[in-house]
Amino acid sequence: MTTLPPPDQAVPHSVRFESLVVEKDAPLRLLIIDGSPLRRACIAVALDTPDNQILPRTGLDPSGEAPDIILFQTGDSEAESVALPLQIGEAKRIWPHAAILVIADHGNDALMLAAFAAGAQGVLRSSTGIATMQRALGLLKDGLALYPASLALTMRARSGLARQDDSDERVALAVDRFKLLTKRQRDVLRLLAQGASNKDIAQRLNISESTVKVHVRAIMAVNGASNRTQIVAHLLKGGYGED
Repeated sequence: MTTLPPPDQAVPHSVRFESLVVEKDAPLRLLIIDGSPLRRACIAVALDTPDNQILPRTGLDPSGEAPDIILFQTGDSEAESVALPLQIGEAKRIWPHAAILVIADHGNDALMLAAFAAGAQGVLRSSTGIATMQRALGLLKDGLALYPASLALTMRARSGLARQDDSDERVALAVDRFKLLTKRQRDVLRLLAQGASNKDIAQRLNISESTVKVHVRAIMAVNGASNRTQIVAHLLKGGYGED
């Protein structure tokens, strides 16, 4: 017969619970820049998920949290096309570690190429689905670049031109850069080459002097020039294309 120990001498049973803490990645901080409040609101709603934190700022304001990705969405107006390279340059100056994604309305290939030239890591057409756009944000956060397959041939052709002799390379580069400009910017560039002042250009093209200055800054951004003299110097060294 087995004798049980008194209750006060019973061996206690202990149960140990171990918890596994799984750390979740911090949400991706996304800054959306769009000249149209309606377009911005639509894309913000579409991309607002637990994995994304839509920053409340609507412009390139350096205060507050730094974004992981800056999304520029543009329409098809000339003003937006002119401003985009300048905005990208300013964004890179303020947040050098943030990736830049451009959504180009109507698949504007020239605008997408200009965005890449200005420093964007990714470009997509406005017809891109939301699920694909979400995946694109993840790729950009991981340090990858992305662009539509249709641009690959153009970019490959550019890389092929780099293997030509030095003189052909300069001409090809100047023509390539010229094609990134809008028609109005090309008009301004031709007049700059003729030595016209901002006032002369404004009168001949029937636009304001402030608009001329915006075009000149955009041309400088595309050509890597810091002043009007350098624009003309680059033009004369390489030549430029016609319409």
